[in-house]
Amino acid sequence: MRHPVVEHPGAGPRRDLRLRSRPAGGWYGSFVTELPPADWYVDPEDSSKYRYWDGSHWTDHRSPRYGTPDEEAGVSGGAASRHRSIRDLLGGTWRLMTQNLRLLLVIYAVVAVVYLAGEEAARRGYDDVFGDTLGALVDEVAAVDPDADDEEFDALLESRWNDATDRLEGLGSSTLAAGMLLMAVGAAVVIAINIIEFAAFGQVAVARLRQRQMSASGALRAGLKRLLRIAGVGLMLLVMFCAALMVVSLVAGLLSLASGALAVVLGAAMCLVVIAVAAPLALLTLMTAAVGPAEPSMRYARALLRSAYWATLGRMVLIFVLSLAATVPVLVVAELIGLFNNVLARVTLVGLGVFPEMLSTIAFFTVYHDLGGQHADIAEPAASPAD
Repeated sequence: MRHPVVEHPGAGPRRDLRLRSRPAGGWYGSFVTELPPADWYVDPEDSSKYRYWDGSHWTDHRSPRYGTPDEEAGVSGGAASRHRSIRDLLGGTWRLMTQNLRLLLVIYAVVAVVYLAGEEAARRGYDDVFGDTLGALVDEVAAVDPDADDEEFDALLESRWNDATDRLEGLGSSTLAAGMLLMAVGAAVVIAINIIEFAAFGQVAVARLRQRQMSASGALRAGLKRLLRIAGVGLMLLVMFCAALMVVSLVAGLLSLASGALAVVLGAAMCLVVIAVAAPLALLTLMTAAVGPAEPSMRYARALLRSAYWATLGRMVLIFVLSLAATVPVLVVAELIGLFNNVLARVTLVGLGVFPEMLSTIAFFTVYHDLGGQHADIAEPAASPAD
C-alpha cells in the first residue's frame, strides 16, 4: 500500500502524515493508533497551504506552501530565520561554485562562443552602416571644451551629423538592409544568450541546493525553454520602472515651481525609494521566471518576500556590492590589455568575468531557495511504498 507523502516546507526532510496502526493485546486485541509528530504539513482542507499539526489535532495556524510558516505560529525566530546567515550564504556560494566548476564552465564556454559571435555580427553590421562617422561624432563631442562657444559646438555637431547622413544616403538599399539586419540579429543574440546563461546558472544552483542533479545540456535547454518568459517579464519590469520614473519626474517638475533645491532633493529621495522597493521584487520575479513554477512570476515573488523584505534586501545589496568589487579588477585588466590588442581585451573580459558572474548568480538563487522558492524543472522524488 502506498501512503501519501506530504511535502515539508523549507530545506528539511519530507514528512509523511499518516496514521500508523499496530495490534495490541493479542490476536483479537484492539488497535492503538500512533499519531504523527508535531510539525507543518499540507493542509487537508486547502492543498495550497501548510497547516500546523500539534501532535494530536490540527491548529488554526496556516501559511502559503511557498513560504516558511514558523513565524505565524511563533515556533521560531521570525522572518530572518528563512535566510541562512551571511557567513553561510557566502561560504555556501563559494563551495557550490567550486564543487560544480566544471559543469558551470561548460555552460559558460557555450555562452561565451555564442556571445562573441553575436557581438561580432553586431559590430560588423554597425561598421557596414555607419562606418566611423558616429564614432568620430562621439569622440569630437567628448573632446569639446566646456567653455567653448555654443555656435562652434553646434557647427561641429551639424558637420558630423551631415557626414553620417551622407554615408547612409550613399549606401545601396540592399547594403543598408543587410547591415541593419546583421546589427539587429547580433544584438538579439547577445541579449538572448545572456538571459539563457542567467537561467542556466540558476537551474544548476537551485538543483544542487535541493540535492538534485542537472547536466550542462539540461540547464541550457531549460534556459532556452524559459527565454521568452524571462524576456517578457523583463520587459514588463522595464515598463513599470520607466512609469515610476516618469511619476517621479512629474512630481519633481511640479516641486521645482516652488523650489529647485527641494525638487532635486525630493526627486533623488523618491528615486532611491523606488529602487529600494523594486529591486528585491524585480530580482525575485526574474528568478521565478528562470526556475520557478508556471504561475504569475510577480505574484509568486511577492509571496516569497512576505515578512522577509529587509533581510532579503540586505543580502541582495551585499551580493551586488561584492560582485561589483570583484568585477572592477577584471575591467581594469581588460582596459590595460586593450591598449595593445582589442580582440585579446574582449577575450580577457569574457574569460575573467566568469567568476564574479557565477558567484553573484549562485548567491542570488541561494536567496531565492532560502525563501522557499520552488524549482519547477526538477521533479521531486516519488513517494516510497509502505506496508
